[in-house]
Amino acid sequence: MNLSPHFTLLELSRTSRDAFRAENEHEALMHVDSLTALCVDLLEPIRLHFGAPVVIHSGFRCQALNDATPGSSKVSQHMKGEAADFHVDGHTLEEVWTWIWRDSGLAFGQVLLEGHGGPPGWVHLSLGPPWRPASKSGQHFRITDSTP
Repeated sequence: MNLSPHFTLLELSRTSRDAFRAENEHEALMHVDSLTALCVDLLEPIRLHFGAPVVIHSGFRCQALNDATPGSSKVSQHMKGEAADFHVDGHTLEEVWTWIWRDSGLAFGQVLLEGHGGPPGWVHLSLGPPWRPASKSGQHFRITDSTP
């Protein structure tokens, strides 16, 4: 099922963890509206701007998968289909992150640079209003890996 011209439901619900695959793909169907908004409002403009594939590391996560993912928030927007972790082929994480928070004008909830300095790294991006309260939207943080 296509969520937008360049993104599918399978792509946004895929996991490499066999134990959670069926549950995750099934539960993602209940979040098609938010996953579609994520793709149309945030991921498609990024792909258009950079002219390169946006590679999804993590999109929707069912509760069980989120609980089994180290470092995941207990209230993660991933569990609502409102967030994705990704990189853009041929572009640095810093370049993508900077464009999103400084120049894009996108109505995001959070944009985080995660795993910076350690493989593989990704940009975390989530929906803003009405999916996330306005008081918690438009947040941009730079998170770096503290590994020496």
